[in-house]
Amino acid sequence: MRNLRKLGVYLNDEPGDEEALAFAGLMAKLGKPESIDCIHVRGLENAVETQAPDPEALRRQVREAFCEDLAHGVEVHVSEATGLREMLRTARDHDLDMIVVGRRRPHDPLALGAAFYRLARKTPCDVFVAPAGACPRLSRLLVLVDGSEHSRMALETALYIARLSGDQSHVLVQSVFGVPFGHRYEGMSPDEAQHHREALQRKKIEAFLANIDTRGVIFDTVYTCSLNTAAAAHDMALAADMDAIVIGSRGATLPAVTLIGATTERVLWEAPVPVLVVKRKGETFRFLDAIIESFQTPG
Repeated sequence: MRNLRKLGVYLNDEPGDEEALAFAGLMAKLGKPESIDCIHVRGLENAVETQAPDPEALRRQVREAFCEDLAHGVEVHVSEATGLREMLRTARDHDLDMIVVGRRRPHDPLALGAAFYRLARKTPCDVFVAPAGACPRLSRLLVLVDGSEHSRMALETALYIARLSGDQSHVLVQSVFGVPFGHRYEGMSPDEAQHHREALQRKKIEAFLANIDTRGVIFDTVYTCSLNTAAAAHDMALAADMDAIVIGSRGATLPAVTLIGATTERVLWEAPVPVLVVKRKGETFRFLDAIIESFQTPG
């Protein structure tokens, strides 16, 4: 986000397109990219034979969404892609720093199996996924942290966005921990085991946060005992009225099919609010090249 030179927006004439443009416009206002790539995609939720929009009409639609920022000389590029393979290829070849996509609401029956989730898993840059109906605001951000380097990147990104969003911005850090089932063998009651695990988690996260600059925003930390990190994050986002969830990817240490990590994918899959997946740019290039080449047919 600090180096948002090239912003990409993927549209496919399905619910979530308007939100994708609105949030991309907000990202452009905050990050001031040099260029915006708007890519219309066919062959995902709609048929490959679906008629593509007129390029000039699409360009006008983008300019309306980005009107304030385009006055500063931002270049706008409009193109097409067919299927997931071309989407991944454009993300790589256009050297995008962030991709913004929309999606149906999480419990829309037509949302199951949406290809944009596969895009979020495998793309080599940050991905912002906005559900249909989401309001374009980014001043209240929930960040999931576990003490890892990728969660540090997510937190620093959230703080950066919050500061740019103006006064009274709020960053809420959530650390989710579980209680192992073997606590009875250690002579502890469930409550004692929870307090013990929370104390350990607090010590770990407080050390993690010690060198983080939180000036300029309202900053809070909450500890949640749960065996379901995604559900805990969704509940907290709704209860605290958060604008978005920010989470770090797990990088290139996992098999190619789970590049963003199982927890991140579960958070993304049913999130009631937008989700920003923060990645170290280029970390997945080696896997991405293999994925692109492995496709036998587009999509």
